Amino acid sequence: MLRVTLLLSLVALGAACGSAPRCDRLFVGGVVHVSGAEQPLEVGITDGRIVALVPPADAAPWRRAAAEVVDLHGAHVFPGWTESHGHLVAYGAALEEVDLDGATSLDEVVARARQAAAKLPPGAWVLGRGWDQNLWADKSFPTNRSLSAAVPDRPVLLGRVDGHAVLANAAALAAAGVTRATAEPPGGRIVRDAAGEPTGVFLDAAAELVNRAVPAPTAADIERRVRLAGRHLAAFGITQIDDADTLPPELAVLRAMQAAGTLPLRIYVMLNTNDDGFLDGELAAGPRLSRDGMLAVRAVKLFADGALGSRGALLSAPYSDDPSTRGIEVTSEARIADVVGRAVRAGFQPCIHAIGDGAVTRVLDIYERELGVRGDALRPRIEHAQIVRPEDVPRFAEEGAIASVQPIHCIADMPWAPARLGPTRIAWAYRWRSLLDAGARLCLGSDVPVASPDPRLGMWAAVTRRTPEGTPVGGWNPAERLSAAEAMEGYTSMAAYAAFEEDWRGRIAPGFAADLTVLDRDPTVGDPAAFLHVKVLRTVVAGRDSYVAGSGT
Repeated sequence: MLRVTLLLSLVALGAACGSAPRCDRLFVGGVVHVSGAEQPLEVGITDGRIVALVPPADAAPWRRAAAEVVDLHGAHVFPGWTESHGHLVAYGAALEEVDLDGATSLDEVVARARQAAAKLPPGAWVLGRGWDQNLWADKSFPTNRSLSAAVPDRPVLLGRVDGHAVLANAAALAAAGVTRATAEPPGGRIVRDAAGEPTGVFLDAAAELVNRAVPAPTAADIERRVRLAGRHLAAFGITQIDDADTLPPELAVLRAMQAAGTLPLRIYVMLNTNDDGFLDGELAAGPRLSRDGMLAVRAVKLFADGALGSRGALLSAPYSDDPSTRGIEVTSEARIADVVGRAVRAGFQPCIHAIGDGAVTRVLDIYERELGVRGDALRPRIEHAQIVRPEDVPRFAEEGAIASVQPIHCIADMPWAPARLGPTRIAWAYRWRSLLDAGARLCLGSDVPVASPDPRLGMWAAVTRRTPEGTPVGGWNPAERLSAAEAMEGYTSMAAYAAFEEDWRGRIAPGFAADLTVLDRDPTVGDPAAFLHVKVLRTVVAGRDSYVAGSGT
């Protein structure tokens, strides 16, 4: 607070002497949240950076210098929100494809796919995402019989809500050349019937057997999806996304858009690590941040396991509701250690998907061996960290590992997660308070398009551990809740730290990036229900409006 107060005093002194510098935009009439306190300040922006926080009484020179004055009419100004774990291009694709979210039966999934097929040109694939068998009366994995009958003349490929399973119709299997003789790849599973025939469901790495037959998106497709996703994220107040698992063609488009000045938000890239040629080239070039700060390439992404909903999360003991499996080792421990070692030598941050407690332990072990004393410097991340054994909780701080968590998954999973884990292990799930109290750092996100990217829903889930409808009344395992201030920090200052940006993003201060999320009220005070009702009025990225409520922007 002393540093901010000193800066404000210096700014006010300069203004009083008539020495206000050039100012591109001046936001007036707002309540600005600075270092945990709210103050009536006017925010001056030049070249995408905050150049002044000025008390209204001293603002006259700044108003005269400003090329544009924007009246916020009492709105609350927060640091721009960051989606700390999402899939940018996949979100754009999901917005274009068949939406299966909330489908309450396989029949409804099939009906939506059939309706979509009727609108497509001959031969085009029907692609969709969002089915979840846990919402159906029959919670076992579906078969493709009814889907193949409803859409027999074109391939259909439908992703599960978590992105770790797909359902393909017979035409898609034929297009991919998948038969009963097709072998399972390492890190995946082909679900088969009693006769050994593929049912159409493919888990984790096995999904690639069908995915590779889908026509690859063009550069124009990728750019269109980036723009579409960017518009939707801006409406939720999001100014940056940490893009988890960026593919080579996607990175090429992002670089072209950055060079042209057309990126809709800041993007922190976690490189896909499947192609060693691509990976080696990026590691050799070293960590990079574009001159305008819009595109960072300094992290790698790996998968230690699958997802809990599809029983792919790697547990240390069998699933309580299916003792035949402990989950899926998506990437071998040797491969993870090799990539982490190469990344560390190149100065890249390792970000590893680990949901099950077995996977979390494995990743912590790898970080201990491969990073050693460099853990704090490289800020390794465990993406999701959903189930953490008690003895592993303090290891996050010991290894300098950041827990990148998605609170909205907690409230989505609570109807069925206890059956997966049993009465003892369920207490190890979504344990944000335990991790924070043990000294770990958290950053928050949604895993979009797995869940809504709306940070308001994420903060509500973090603070209450209840559904938006208010159940359960006392919250699910409420001892693991975060405070409202901590939840906000998870989308702002803690998210900036997780991306090595704490010196220029994540706070409102002179010299920092002009990334702002403007709300109609302060949701961190009073009833947590404010998170569900607060409105995003304006989203500002590098000083420019990416969203203004009611403007069509």
